[in-house]
Amino acid sequence: MSTEANKAIVRSFIEAWNTKDFDRFESLMAEDARLNVDGHTISCSPAATRAIAERRVAGLPDYRFEPVRLVAEGDMVAALMPFSGTHLGPMLDLAPTGRKVRVNEMVFFRINGDKIVEAWGLWDRHGLRTQLVAD
Repeated sequence: MSTEANKAIVRSFIEAWNTKDFDRFESLMAEDARLNVDGHTISCSPAATRAIAERRVAGLPDYRFEPVRLVAEGDMVAALMPFSGTHLGPMLDLAPTGRKVRVNEMVFFRINGDKIVEAWGLWDRHGLRTQLVAD
């Protein structure tokens, strides 16, 4: 697939999160897809990705990625995609604060065929916690 086609897959992934169209993960994620985050490798199959998305949206119901930049080379797409939302549900073991947050996140996606097969993510967990407990 071309780098533009790979970026289109990542854009569709971001749009699925932003519109809460989590059923779309079935067409975007390979069943054996893996996510490398926080020093761990976990499943990011369609069902696992949906569970991750539902947990995030439970804490931030208006959760939204902002796709700032997508850069592609070969089968890889790098995405600078900070997220924002309002803390109205449980998140990071903190009771809802009603605070609006914006958190930096970067993800490298590996595409095989027309599916995401692997991702490496890094997001500013400390920055989120700081925004939620700030006086």
